[in-house]
Amino acid sequence: MTELDQISIEVDGELTMHTYPEQVMRAKKIIGAGPFLVDLKKVTNVDSSAIAFMLDCVRSRSGRVVFRSLPDSLIGLIRLYGVDDLFDTGQIN
Repeated sequence: MTELDQISIEVDGELTMHTYPEQVMRAKKIIGAGPFLVDLKKVTNVDSSAIAFMLDCVRSRSGRVVFRSLPDSLIGLIRLYGVDDLFDTGQIN
């Protein structure tokens, strides 16, 4: 088992402009040193705020941030905005 087999935070429900402030505050409280895994499998709805959330996680971190189980709608937004190379997901090509 690697360090990234442990979920650092699991985001659930909506990740939209309405929930962004709460979700990012929650993530920033947990973010520390070393690898950080964000599991998005329980996210039900996204808008561009989801990308802002991901950017905030990456910017708040000195180590690696890995995003797992992105919903198809979020993958579509990431591709649409051309920011694929900013996130470590193992899913976006």
